[in-house]
Amino acid sequence: MENEKRIGLLRVLDPAHECPGYWERFRAEIMERAAFELARRRDLARESVELVLSGWSRSLIPAALAAAVIAAIMVGSEAVRDPGPDASLVLEDVLASDFSDEVLETAITGEAHASPVAFMAFVEGNRP
Repeated sequence: MENEKRIGLLRVLDPAHECPGYWERFRAEIMERAAFELARRRDLARESVELVLSGWSRSLIPAALAAAVIAAIMVGSEAVRDPGPDASLVLEDVLASDFSDEVLETAITGEAHASPVAFMAFVEGNRP
């Protein structure tokens, strides 16, 4: 008897208690609202790897080109400002060697003009 009373009280909370067919209409309304999203997801599931990659290429190729242009501009501007690594000797190489004081002073002050042949001779240890 007590369970029937509780079930009767809970039926009042059920929307279908006073309106038969409520749950069928509720389900139909939800499915109608979700139809577009469900169709979109079905279409996405059918896409192949080639379609996904071609979609990405539309945005990635211009971005890669822009990055390459920016990198080229940065490298070009750096090359104009910095004359390059062969303009002076590396200080660690000069200090680690046992050259005369005149040679060290010339290398440190940078008064001598750099040449690739002289630099390679210095690095390989061939002393004139």
